[in-house]
Amino acid sequence: MAMVTQHKQQGVVLVAALVMIIAMTGIAVSLMSSSSLDLKMVNAAQESETAEMIIKGDADLSLRGAMNEKGASKLLWLNGQFGGVGVSQDITAQSANPDSKVVLFNENTGPTELDCPPQYAVTNGIKCNALRIQAEMKYGAEKKHIVVVHSGILQELGGAGQGQ
Repeated sequence: MAMVTQHKQQGVVLVAALVMIIAMTGIAVSLMSSSSLDLKMVNAAQESETAEMIIKGDADLSLRGAMNEKGASKLLWLNGQFGGVGVSQDITAQSANPDSKVVLFNENTGPTELDCPPQYAVTNGIKCNALRIQAEMKYGAEKKHIVVVHSGILQELGGAGQGQ
C-alpha cells in the first residue's frame, strides 16, 4: 500500500472545512434575516389584536358606566339633547385605558323618533332611539396606528307621542 504523508492531507481537510463553514454561514444568515421579518410581522399582528381587545373592553366598560348613571345617563338622550347633527358625547370610563376614547353619537337625525325595525311580534306605536358608540385607541411603538370599533344601540322608547 502506498503511504500518504500526514503533511499532504492537512491542506485538503482545511479547504473542505472552510467550504463547509462558508456554506453553513450563508444558510444561517438567510434563516436569521427571514425569521426576524417573521417576528416583526407576528409582533405587529399581536399588537393589533391586543389593541382591539382592549378597546372592546373599554367600550363595554364605558357603556356599563353610562348605564349605571340611571336617569342621568347620556344613553337616554334623544336627538335634541345632543346639540345638533354629528355632535358626540364623550362617555369614556375613568378606569379605561388612557390611550382610548369612547364617544356616543345619536344616529336619529330626523325631527321625530324612528320606527323600530320590523320584528316577529311588532307593536304599533313603538319608536326607537338609534345610538352609535365609537371607541378608538392609538397603539404601537410611537402610537402611529389606530383601531376603531363601532357598536350600535337601538332602544325602544314606548308609545307614539312620547318623543320630542
